[in-house]
Amino acid sequence: MTNSADRADQTPLAVHVLDLAGHFTRRQDDLSHIPLYSTRLARLGPHLYQQLARTTELAEHAQSVRTIVETHHADRLAYDMNAASRVTQLAFLAMNAGDLLVSALDTVEASPLVDRDGEETLLRQVAEPVHRAQELLRHAAGDAVEAATAFARSATRFQRLIGAPRHDQAAAQVRLTSPQHAALSAVARGQVTIGKDAREVFSGPPRLSISTLRSLHSRGLIEYLPFGRSLGAQRVALSPKGRLVLAATFGTPSGAVLSTRPTASASKPSAQPNAPAQGPR
Repeated sequence: MTNSADRADQTPLAVHVLDLAGHFTRRQDDLSHIPLYSTRLARLGPHLYQQLARTTELAEHAQSVRTIVETHHADRLAYDMNAASRVTQLAFLAMNAGDLLVSALDTVEASPLVDRDGEETLLRQVAEPVHRAQELLRHAAGDAVEAATAFARSATRFQRLIGAPRHDQAAAQVRLTSPQHAALSAVARGQVTIGKDAREVFSGPPRLSISTLRSLHSRGLIEYLPFGRSLGAQRVALSPKGRLVLAATFGTPSGAVLSTRPTASASKPSAQPNAPAQGPR
């Protein structure tokens, strides 16, 4: 007989939701780089079709995470009601963003042949729903991280209650300095990009150093992705291992995970800089 723990996905909910946060960040990047004002109306359609397809995939992914959350609830595993509601809201945000892109496409496809002034007016009409879609997704990654944090803490309480070992024990033993933990959290929220010279970090507070990112990259906790249409600039994202480690810190007392000194592997210098596809080394 198969018990409920065997039926449910054994990957911690926090890891699933951190993965979803990364998807929201990538779609936000895509939408922010649609050439709304730098191309002709006739050429804008293909860009919108591409982003609609990707946003539809985002909505499907968000719905799949929502289903996983509901399965955990049905199987009486680790669960947090407020976090589950937030995941549901994220799924609806993604669907609504897709609807707005459909509206933009409808405007493009229904537009008559017009002169340059008329085309500029139509471009503004197309831009309005695209900007609204951007606004819908702007804080989605941060909301997902908050939900992941709640799920991780719920999982820790649940495992203590039933006396079960943690599924992420190996990740929980990874030692991070406080700056490294802050950097991972900022990356998860979609707040970090790097310049094309691999020497400059763009982020919200807290301010991050390129050396901190290099130490995380050398340990396989972050990866570098193309940043929309920006030449050379890159988005800093959590790697699969990084999601596991960060989720483990959410569910563990800070003193058990964070160290005031870098580990030997964290202080080991990376390779030479540049190589845009690989990120700063």
